[in-house]
Amino acid sequence: IMDELNIPYERWSPSKISSYLPSFGLKYYAPAKLRSNPNFGEPSSGEISGGVYFPAGGYVNDPQLATRNLQNAAESNGSEFMFGRRATKINKSDNRISGVGLDDGQEIEAGILIYAAGTYSRKVNELVDAQKDMHITTHAIKQEVVHLPAPDGFELGRSGLVISDSDIACYCRPEVGNHILIGSEDPECDIRHEVDPDDWDNYFSAQWTTQAMRQAQRIPSLGTTSEMRGAVDLYDVTEDWAPIYDKSSIHGYFMAIGTSGNQFKNAPVAGKIMSTLISNADAKNDHDATPARMKLEHIGHNLDLTHFSRLRNINPDSSFSVLG
Repeated sequence: IMDELNIPYERWSPSKISSYLPSFGLKYYAPAKLRSNPNFGEPSSGEISGGVYFPAGGYVNDPQLATRNLQNAAESNGSEFMFGRRATKINKSDNRISGVGLDDGQEIEAGILIYAAGTYSRKVNELVDAQKDMHITTHAIKQEVVHLPAPDGFELGRSGLVISDSDIACYCRPEVGNHILIGSEDPECDIRHEVDPDDWDNYFSAQWTTQAMRQAQRIPSLGTTSEMRGAVDLYDVTEDWAPIYDKSSIHGYFMAIGTSGNQFKNAPVAGKIMSTLISNADAKNDHDATPARMKLEHIGHNLDLTHFSRLRNINPDSSFSVLG
């Protein structure tokens, strides 16, 4: 796939991985296990046979600044932000969007509404009855991210790598203050905590320790602390972790939902996808019958937007990916 899209990559041998990441052990531990499993931490046979390095990859480590930059860019193109307001109703007539009502009584007329409110996606879709024809649905799930002090001689910060390690079902990257950030890749053994976005707690659980200990399998010198530090928040996910960028059964109501944690950095492309879908609808084209396509300007690839359809079948081979 990378060759087809002309995306640069390198195949790394075990020795090259070790030369860049000398504190990383390369033993196999798959499949990922819970700490309650008596074989947790016991390596299986063999070692990691290699990896793939993407020199053009990266990550956002200041989401507030990145979001402010996106806000400034949107405002320079005519967008208006209304902070501290709550949408209390979505108006429609004859199965067509007509506007939004706010908590102060203001009514905003609109013939087109792009819904991109994250973990409330399921609730709002049910509110306007947009879910009735959807094959893929969305769920708010609790996610925990671990912050641990980097061990002595830790070189991940110098290399600036974000590492997706499906053998231990964790991803990691450098974090501010000489820390390492550790997230889960949602292996089958883990419990997926689906919650009500209006009623949930942001406390760490046993999952924090599980992720820390899984990462310690790869980095034996990684220490744990009695103080749980990191982040607890919600992901809006679909059954196969791929987002929904699509129209709906309601005319003028479009969805950019189910984006989990990896679509933030794809926001500009997601905006172009939504613009393509809206233009397609304005031209009286039926995206469900004749799928829209969009050319990705930097790589020249034509993207079939049915990959993000609400009507698609669940892809059993799809999973969480920090690589986006």
